[in-house]
Amino acid sequence: MKILIVYMSYHHMNTEKVARAMAEAADATLAKADEVNPGDLAGYDMVGFGSGIYGGKHHTSILALADEMPPMEKPVFLFSTSSGYKEEFHTPLRRKVITKGCTIVAEFHCPGETTLLKFIRMNKGHPDEKDLEDARTFAKGLLTAPVAVKQE
Repeated sequence: MKILIVYMSYHHMNTEKVARAMAEAADATLAKADEVNPGDLAGYDMVGFGSGIYGGKHHTSILALADEMPPMEKPVFLFSTSSGYKEEFHTPLRRKVITKGCTIVAEFHCPGETTLLKFIRMNKGHPDEKDLEDARTFAKGLLTAPVAVKQE
């Protein structure tokens, strides 16, 4: 299966660590969101979209790529890192890819180190090795998971 993992990560590079672990486990291609041509997504069997959570949603570059990608019936997975997690953090991206005809087959989140007000550190040391192993296990599961019925 040909898998592309698209991510955006900066500051502590939490999401990049998770994306690299997933790509290694699933033998996937890894690309930063601002380096992906939306039309190229069609050349993959499955696409993963991930970033840190900023203001309750994925990074603007991931959301923009989802807006610009052509309609296609394709399995996708979503992932994120953040200081805390609520299921609704994935909702804006979830809606965009479903609108394009994609089926979300799985979602993953893990804690990421965050610095607030330049001196308050949350989730120090995350993602840690257990988080990265969880990401690898998640990615390996994508290779054997049945594709779900198209979501409305």
